[in-house]
Amino acid sequence: MAQDTLEEAMNENGYHDQTSDTLWREGVVFGAKWQAERMYSYDELRHIAYLAYVKGQLNFPTENKFNLWIQEHKKK
Repeated sequence: MAQDTLEEAMNENGYHDQTSDTLWREGVVFGAKWQAERMYSYDELRHIAYLAYVKGQLNFPTENKFNLWIQEHKKK
């Protein structure tokens, strides 16, 4: 289930009565959109890391080290 898409998870779950199911599905879509809007993209993270590097607060002299750091801290 962890690797399911949102659509697959919604097809496997839900409610039997139409009203509750509709509300539930709208809530799932709203929640996913809300969360996505609050997450940083890879490019945004790279820019933040670059700014921290320029200010001497982070040591990522190469793109490869940054990519390793991203993979190390990525939620599984």
